[in-house]
Amino acid sequence: MAGVMYAAFFGKPIGLDWLGFFGFFGRTLATCAVLYPFFLCRFFGAGDIKLVALCIGFLGVEDGFLTVFFGLLGAAVWAFLMLRKKGELWARLWRLMEFTVRIGKTRRLEAYPGRETGSGLMRLGPWLFGGYCLYLALS
Repeated sequence: MAGVMYAAFFGKPIGLDWLGFFGFFGRTLATCAVLYPFFLCRFFGAGDIKLVALCIGFLGVEDGFLTVFFGLLGAAVWAFLMLRKKGELWARLWRLMEFTVRIGKTRRLEAYPGRETGSGLMRLGPWLFGGYCLYLALS
């Protein structure tokens, strides 16, 4: 962040100009705005959303989405395997279906059940890093 601000105010040592500076903040704020409903439902934590927003802000929309996709794909596969190993897969899928139906009927956002206990929380930071590494390997 400091490097971006330095580049914007004191020249272009890292290849940024004012348009790039405002593009970065525009992409970052737009990503936060799009993901905010997921925070309200407690699907993502605030730190995860900020990290995704920075990935898209720095890499651009296409490369950022690709990085986030790879990271979320890895996290989804890992979560699937862990839920299957614990024998909780069908119970969690049933809870997700009930939650989705309830949200559809009431047309109100509410917190996803089970987040209060903290069991089964998964941090996305390492998975987004893995997605970025895969993005770099394929680029």
